[in-house]
Amino acid sequence: MPDRPAAVVTGVSSFVGFHLADAFARAGWRVIGVHQRPRHAYGGVQDARLSRLSGEIEFRCMDIRDGSAITELIDGIEPELWIQHAGYVENYGSMDYDLVAAAEVNVAPLRPLYVALARTRCTVILTGSSMEYSPSERANREGDVCRPDFPYGLSKLTATLTAQQLALFYSVPTRVARLFIPFGPLDSPRKLIPSVAQSLKAAAPIDLSSCEQRRDFIAVDDVGRAYLALANDMPRALFDIFNISSGKPLSLKVLLLAMANAIGRDAALLRFGALPMRPGEGPVSFGDNSKAKTLLAWQPQDPETSVIDFVRGSQ
Repeated sequence: MPDRPAAVVTGVSSFVGFHLADAFARAGWRVIGVHQRPRHAYGGVQDARLSRLSGEIEFRCMDIRDGSAITELIDGIEPELWIQHAGYVENYGSMDYDLVAAAEVNVAPLRPLYVALARTRCTVILTGSSMEYSPSERANREGDVCRPDFPYGLSKLTATLTAQQLALFYSVPTRVARLFIPFGPLDSPRKLIPSVAQSLKAAAPIDLSSCEQRRDFIAVDDVGRAYLALANDMPRALFDIFNISSGKPLSLKVLLLAMANAIGRDAALLRFGALPMRPGEGPVSFGDNSKAKTLLAWQPQDPETSVIDFVRGSQ
């Protein structure tokens, strides 16, 4: 199918990047997945993701910090869509997050990217983060003034603002997808839902904080559908930001107890209070998704139902 539209997905070895590449491939796009290291250098869940995509998409090994490589890839492929998902995420939930390294990966590549894309008819979707927002007891809205508490949020907000400036200057239609907490198959085993699911499956105890926090979880399939809708939204405006969220804050404790009940495990395996809360972690975080529902005609699944389905499916 030589007439298929081409989409470049950077960070394709990551959890969300893998699912984005898969979603666009299944929707009929020619997908070029960009990963930083040679293919043989990946192991564990990253290798599993790339292996799953083998035969579905084309792979390119490229350092996203290399502006000339970005230009060469764009000139050679002439994509219709560039999904800038690659980012620096090491220690993203910590005050020790490296802002210098983050600037090199999250922000600096945007200028050569837009310079190269200005010669094409390509559009851009940039993956943002809920951590760009200020802490709030109410739903975060796209028009809120952002004062992020964590360095990672500051880096992602800087990328959003840089993309906005470049999109308007170079007339490259761009959307920012501010993701809340995606979950689903081939997620990192260190994250909360998959780690608890695996412990429950093995009937092994797991140490947790008090889990009084309320968070906004979203099935990764819903994320893929949202990005496809964003790709179709480009003619409407040069630049816009969308929360990709369930819009429903769930109590972590209630959710984890529901997971245990769903697969018939003793709730005592969940050792609430055995770990301290992460420093600086706010009690509530959730997004207002009414803009995405209205302008994109997008509707996420109920997050609690999706989590339970995921846990049952992982047995």
